[in-house]
Amino acid sequence: MLPKAFGLWKMFRLVPVLSWSATSFALGIGPAVSLNTSAQINWCYVTLVVFSGLVLHGITAHACNDLVDWRSGTDRVSPGILSGGSGVIKNGLLSERQLMFICLAGLLLPIAASLYLSSQRGPLVFVFLLVGAWSGLSYTLPPFRLSYRPLLGEWLSAFPTILCCTIGSFYILTGQVTIEVATAGVIHGFFSLGWLMQHHLPDMTADLGASPPKVTTPAFFSRRWGPGSARLAPASYCTLAALTGLWAGIFIDPVFFIVLPFATFCIYLSAATDPLNVASITVREKTMVLLTSGHAAILAVLLGLGW
Repeated sequence: MLPKAFGLWKMFRLVPVLSWSATSFALGIGPAVSLNTSAQINWCYVTLVVFSGLVLHGITAHACNDLVDWRSGTDRVSPGILSGGSGVIKNGLLSERQLMFICLAGLLLPIAASLYLSSQRGPLVFVFLLVGAWSGLSYTLPPFRLSYRPLLGEWLSAFPTILCCTIGSFYILTGQVTIEVATAGVIHGFFSLGWLMQHHLPDMTADLGASPPKVTTPAFFSRRWGPGSARLAPASYCTLAALTGLWAGIFIDPVFFIVLPFATFCIYLSAATDPLNVASITVREKTMVLLTSGHAAILAVLLGLGW
């Protein structure tokens, strides 16, 4: 059982789960604390919400991704260091059948948690569950395969689930939604899509040679305007984060101006990337992940303190 447990841990991929999902929850939980004292926060709700989201991402979504991308062939030839799947099938740690079972098993905790939380907080909780489940399954699983189509994977699958993690966790804890929390979720979504696009850069050749071709947004740019244009994908999403932060700082709360230095650095990292050099892509992706996580953590604390 030890190799299977190790395979499950590798498939979970802690770093992207923490920087993508955990920070999304932090942006909802932090502001909720500012409206309630620590004693008033239902930490049972917090635990159920966070663990359900982490399971949907690290178990269901990653099992789907590993299975489908292995079958299409892109993970078999990817030169990526951080990308190219977890390698659990390639290294004989988990089988395709086991990944299918793991994908379905990952839905059990979120469903059970939603049944309980909806009885306490209302049926809107199911909307958040459905969006999370939709994202985990539709990003790579047939017949949707949204990540195999430019822009659709980001806008119809990845971005909605980040927004729901932030807004949903705040709603479950407070029973309301505020423009500050929604805006924080939007900004974090743009940052996360930025490093996700950076993550896809090493796989462009493998993705386009897969069956069916995995035409991610960077791969689409590369095929149409040359490899250098692929840098526009991560840079564009980081620019959207900067513009949203600027607008929110002016019209909602000056605390959102904190977005600007983080976004500016991420834009620079995108522009300085050599899309044909895996080492160049990887070191900048790691930095973008750190910046995205750091920004979310700081913003969550500031909103939590009511600044």
